[in-house]
Amino acid sequence: MSYRTIEINWLPQSNTEWRTFTQARKEAARLWSDLVVRHHRIRRLNWKWPSKGRWQKWARRKYPNLSAQSAQQVIGEFCEAVNATRQLRKNGHTETRYPWRKPRYRDVVYTNQDARIRDGRVILPTGRSGTLRVRIPDTVTVPARLMEVRLCYGRVLLVCEIPDESRPQATVVGVDLGVNTLIAASDGKRAILVSGREAKATVQWRNKRLASIQARQSQLIEGSRRWKRLQRRKRKMLDKARRRMRDICHKATRKVADAFPNATCYVGKPFNDAGIRIGRKQAQQVSQAWNARLISQLDSKTAGALVVSEAYSSQTCPGCGERSKHRRVFKCKCGATAPRDVIGATNILALGHDGDMAPGRSVPNAVQFVHPLKVSRHKPGSSPGHGASSLSPTGESPTRRSRLSPTGESPTRRSRLGVPRGVGVLRGVGHSPQEAPGFSPVGDAQARRSRLGTPRRA
Repeated sequence: MSYRTIEINWLPQSNTEWRTFTQARKEAARLWSDLVVRHHRIRRLNWKWPSKGRWQKWARRKYPNLSAQSAQQVIGEFCEAVNATRQLRKNGHTETRYPWRKPRYRDVVYTNQDARIRDGRVILPTGRSGTLRVRIPDTVTVPARLMEVRLCYGRVLLVCEIPDESRPQATVVGVDLGVNTLIAASDGKRAILVSGREAKATVQWRNKRLASIQARQSQLIEGSRRWKRLQRRKRKMLDKARRRMRDICHKATRKVADAFPNATCYVGKPFNDAGIRIGRKQAQQVSQAWNARLISQLDSKTAGALVVSEAYSSQTCPGCGERSKHRRVFKCKCGATAPRDVIGATNILALGHDGDMAPGRSVPNAVQFVHPLKVSRHKPGSSPGHGASSLSPTGESPTRRSRLSPTGESPTRRSRLGVPRGVGVLRGVGHSPQEAPGFSPVGDAQARRSRLGTPRRA
């Protein structure tokens, strides 16, 4: 069995719904904050961390604005975060922090024991605060059994269980995920490279905007009118960046699925630990890549996606097996030359299919470079919507043509004012200095000498 997530854009419509919605999200945040405080105390006293069942028994009837199942889901997520942090610290990642933030709002999770679908609406009980009813749009179809519902600000996520479909395997490809090249896929004969410039620019824009808004918020009183205005702007910006990244990932994986239909993909395991040994900006780009989303979408759009190790896949030559470091283009002493991402995809294919990177393999000759989105390259003077929307029949911008002289040259300010060469032009006035009203060369020179204290020469 596999799972599919359906997203519904939704916000409360009435004051009663807003009150119920806000109380439920505040109650979930209060439960999480209480767990953060108690975890800190237990670690400080060096006590044993209680089990998940004991915490669920402790939280019973203490959070009336949450259903019992939702409270258990919050406790389960907190225990998973604690266990994951403890495991990372054991593996040497001592910089990993236990949950420490105390949020004001938190998403509410419902299981299929609480959430149910009736008459085209999702019914979500929230304890004593009431019940929310989310209308399912006519364009959305719930494919199978509902397993989980997550109530977020501005959207509702429905997790459905769907049966596995038998997809016959047509070919096998190796996939290398990256930053500048979002996806590199190869079947050994040809390769396709999906550019990651759009995704990289979106992430950088989001980081800069987020830093700017947070810097302005730090100078204001939390909860004030201006602070709330910036908070709404930040949430709107983050939602826009998330939607754009989701669209880029869908279109990028669709390029690979169309190039290699019904293919089994061997995907290199994202090695995000490499960000520790690189620069700050590069580490941020690597850590914020949507690798898990890309792998899940490749798994759903192809015959399946299997994760394999990608260690030294971009440094090993498929022809001679020599290992060396290169920049964007891999150039080996044996004569093999190809983009480094193509070399990585070829070696990942060998690792997944054969189990090792044995020498004697060929490098794909046919390499195709594609963009996940349509790039509009409009000429100066045209509208941003289309490159030729504001061009004249001759292909020139009408604004540009109106400023050209009969000879085709761009007129200068002097020629537009009709001032001959050798005569100065006053800024903002269409007269020469001698014709300007109130101009006196002698008087101006005497005044300047008097200000500077310069004696008059004989």
